[in-house]
Amino acid sequence: FGLKEPSIIRILESLPGIDTLDDYKLRYGRSPWYELPLAINPSGCARSEPFKRFHYKRPHTLHVSSTSAHHHHHRSSSLPSPLTNSDCSSPYVKPFAPSKVSQYRKMKLEWRNNVSLGRSQIQGLGLYAKKDIEKHTMIIEYTGLIIRNHIADRNERIYEEHNRGIYMFRLDDNRVIDATLQGGLARYVNHSCDPNCVTDCVQIDRENKILIIANRKIQKGEELTYDYKFDVEDDQHKIPCLCGAANCRKWMN
Repeated sequence: FGLKEPSIIRILESLPGIDTLDDYKLRYGRSPWYELPLAINPSGCARSEPFKRFHYKRPHTLHVSSTSAHHHHHRSSSLPSPLTNSDCSSPYVKPFAPSKVSQYRKMKLEWRNNVSLGRSQIQGLGLYAKKDIEKHTMIIEYTGLIIRNHIADRNERIYEEHNRGIYMFRLDDNRVIDATLQGGLARYVNHSCDPNCVTDCVQIDRENKILIIANRKIQKGEELTYDYKFDVEDDQHKIPCLCGAANCRKWMN
């Protein structure tokens, strides 16, 4: 089911090893953004490392990856609201000006031309710029299923039981965006201590939106990143940062 859809075919033709199929003729060709170098493995071999997993908290995001031996559990009800340039939980959030609304609608139509998914040099998968992106450009919206706190708590337990990575982003005091099963590509944007993007919570058409926006000019082929801004935790639950930036803080929390 779905294997005849052009978008599905493009993804399949971008998977590693597709070139080894002698009897298959490419319809669209491989995407160059999927031919990125693999992230350097500290021990030189993935098999030589034990299975690791983290469960960590952002001020505006809850996200799970597979790089820490410590499992630090946080209920979604304890997550602070998003706060960058504006706070979606604040009663004083003002809607975007008409020009900003136009930018948002343009972004929703064109975001597929701006970004692509590929192997991250930081961790796992990452999102890359398909073309040069100017500062202050709305790049992509963080989308998913909007649920209430108690549903987020329940989903979190279910995902953990199935050993599934969790992607959640707090929208306001009562609601969370769960992108784990129904999310868009924005969930793959990695952390950096020297990011080229910021996240912002804005109100458009009376609905709160989480947007990823360029905080400087981004070159074609550059990986998109933003600062997760995790709460500081004790040494037992420290998460190493893999961003490799000159100003790297060494720890994400």
